[in-house]
Amino acid sequence: MTPVLPLLRANIGLSISLALLAGGALVCTLLGLIMARSGASLRPIWWFAGFFSLVVFPQVLGHWYTAVRTRNAEVPRAAALARLADTTLATAADRTADARSLFGPDADPQLISDVRSAYGEVFAGAEFAQFAVLPQGETVLLARFQSASAAEKAWVGYLRVAGLQSGGQGDSVRGYAVTRPVGDRAYALPFGTLLGVWTARDDAAIRQRMAAGGMEVPARAPLANLSSTATGGGGVVATPEKSSNPLRTALLAGAIAAYALLVILYFFKGVAWSGTATARSGVAPVSAAELVTRLESINALDVPFHVEPGNHPGELFATWRSADARWMDLARVRGLKRSFRVRMVMDEKAHTVRATDYTASLDWSAGRGGADLEWTAGIGLVLFQHEHRRVVGLQLDEQGRFRPELSYAYTLKISEIKEPLIEAVTRAGWNWRPTVWQGPRWLRWLTE
Repeated sequence: MTPVLPLLRANIGLSISLALLAGGALVCTLLGLIMARSGASLRPIWWFAGFFSLVVFPQVLGHWYTAVRTRNAEVPRAAALARLADTTLATAADRTADARSLFGPDADPQLISDVRSAYGEVFAGAEFAQFAVLPQGETVLLARFQSASAAEKAWVGYLRVAGLQSGGQGDSVRGYAVTRPVGDRAYALPFGTLLGVWTARDDAAIRQRMAAGGMEVPARAPLANLSSTATGGGGVVATPEKSSNPLRTALLAGAIAAYALLVILYFFKGVAWSGTATARSGVAPVSAAELVTRLESINALDVPFHVEPGNHPGELFATWRSADARWMDLARVRGLKRSFRVRMVMDEKAHTVRATDYTASLDWSAGRGGADLEWTAGIGLVLFQHEHRRVVGLQLDEQGRFRPELSYAYTLKISEIKEPLIEAVTRAGWNWRPTVWQGPRWLRWLTE
């Protein structure tokens, strides 16, 4: 079994993706408890948990695969570095084999030195730091650290101490390539817990040297493509880069497209499932006109929203409002506006009400410190929301005296708006089906 801790140290992306997965599980659990206590349906939580897993879990698998692959490649390299650093661990023949496996077939163990004390504190924390001088003026430096973050920190420190921070291209993922003042090229790359630095006359020679040491060049490395020239004198022979496999590229593109379609389908259909309410069993569906009449009768009740017809036949809007007219006046004066609407479209043929939520908020204030303005708007489906605001400030009474008094307070609970609407629809023998957006009929296979 592969130890987990070394994998986490060697791959920061794996640590982050696992943390996201754990954080998502914690958030879903807490929200589920809150919604269960308020009597709300847990369908939205199950949908969100599935969607979150569908997005994050493939990243966990991808980073896990990369971490295992990197670690498997690092194990023999770390062992070779250890034998080179301690002459008592291997014979001269084994050290020669290790040197050639890391630095190329023309590497000489006698020209390899420990540089942990060089470059200030850059390599002071490295387990190993071996520097090889090779024919034709090429050099390779390989250092191993306890974690990937330490290797990346040393990468930054090396570029700073060596004076190579400016004039180059790249980053810690692709590697950093730069032309040195002496005229040759340098390439520094942190990979896993290792840091490698290669110098040669040109980018092609760096690619050759990395390939000779069994190092994989990143796909988008800021290095020129490998040339077909060869070095003489027993040096490393260049091999042209392999062209991309069209079949592999097509299969990868198809897999990505299939995954994207799966995520989109899950999102839209999952949202609809999480809020769908089916008609009461044994109840004959009423006409659309009768259902509209029943929904509009809500306006006669003391509820914090009203129902009004839209601009199209079979369209209704349920809009949240405050029952306190005085609060509405204070809110307008103080720059607070809240809007929540549910658009309902009647489909009499399918006996289904398709509902879409619209939200908007505006907050503004002005004073000696300047003016602040905050405005947000959204369309889709609000699965759960409970908002309460209470503001206390100094107010003037009828005699003009100051006294602390509640300026305004409101509570917006989405369930108080939607539950009566859903109840009226299902009791009328109709289905309640939420949609993220009211798409055309031919797209309902996706949105519902």
